[in-house]
Amino acid sequence: MHNKQLFMKGLNKQVLVFATLALFFSFNLLPTKASAQYDDANVTLNDFYQDLAPYGQWIEDPQYGYVFSPTVDDGFRPYYTNGHWAMTSYGNTWISDYPWGWACFHYGRWIYDSYYGWIWIPGTDWGPAWVCWRFGEGEYGWAPLSPSYDLSSSIDYGCPNDWWVFIPPQYIYSSNYYRYWTGPHGNSQIIHNTEIINNKYQANGVTFVSGPHSKDIENITHQPVQVFQLTNGKSLTTHVHNNEVKMFRPTQVRPASMINGQRVAPPNVVTAPQPIKSPQPVNSAQTATPPFREDIPNNGHNDAVGTHVGQPATPQVPVRKTNTQPYEWDVNRPVQQPAKPEPAPQPQPAPRQQPSNPQPQPRPQPQPRPQPQPRPAPAHGGERK
Repeated sequence: MHNKQLFMKGLNKQVLVFATLALFFSFNLLPTKASAQYDDANVTLNDFYQDLAPYGQWIEDPQYGYVFSPTVDDGFRPYYTNGHWAMTSYGNTWISDYPWGWACFHYGRWIYDSYYGWIWIPGTDWGPAWVCWRFGEGEYGWAPLSPSYDLSSSIDYGCPNDWWVFIPPQYIYSSNYYRYWTGPHGNSQIIHNTEIINNKYQANGVTFVSGPHSKDIENITHQPVQVFQLTNGKSLTTHVHNNEVKMFRPTQVRPASMINGQRVAPPNVVTAPQPIKSPQPVNSAQTATPPFREDIPNNGHNDAVGTHVGQPATPQVPVRKTNTQPYEWDVNRPVQQPAKPEPAPQPQPAPRQQPSNPQPQPRPQPQPRPQPQPRPAPAHGGERK
């Protein structure tokens, strides 16, 4: 009996030692960078540099400094591809499916350059989405804010017309909103007949555009708008569950740290081959405009604004013929976008075969024409008496 008690006592000590070691390693073997991300006060531009590096290329531009070029498909558009809108307590909030979306769609601005494509210029203030909104002709539209636009300005936001996306109000918060954009070819007329929405929101000393109010959308669509509660998350991945959006969103990002009097640079940064130009049209570098969806589809199970994202609802738009070649960019592609493939080698035409030492052929000689033969005289027996 005494031996059994000693055995159990020793076993309990071993279990306690193993539990202590496991607890020690669980805390001390965690990546130090992940621990820093959980503390809002410690987030700097260095975190942008490190976290985004696997998903694109950092470029040093003489005007904007360090800018980020994501590895995405040529059809990528900020605030359009791989994500959706949700109404939160901060206004219209972009929910991105990209692993780097927590940074690039809630801090800083975007600009399009015909040489680089879409480029993200980092910022330090959080916002639900750095876009401008318009309304008119029964459609809401939004476009990314360029770095040169000041929100305190009384001047309407001007950007290339094909930066705007316009869709009917009842489909803003649907998961397949992109099916209701007819493309930018009609944007000039729509912009002319719409007005800027100047609804703004202030939080922690930061002013940003919140977009249309939920009541305004409800009055137009006659459908309820679900308003999500936006809470702070510790993961870099945004989660939407029930009526809550959990997002990693430090209120303010501090400047990059200094080492020996010099600022820290992003990993593998490259110098811009040429400076980024002022905002340019998206199609400026394309030889031909791709086909766009000309008519809103009617598939009988479209998402509407009053439902939770992904739930079917009855469409509220007139039935029209569906274009057989819709232009939907790359919103249905996987979030992890592969690097751009190398162009396939073009087949070279086979060399023309030249005849070796061609000899001239003799010209055919004309044959003599046969002479007509005399006709024989008729026989006497054939004469008539």
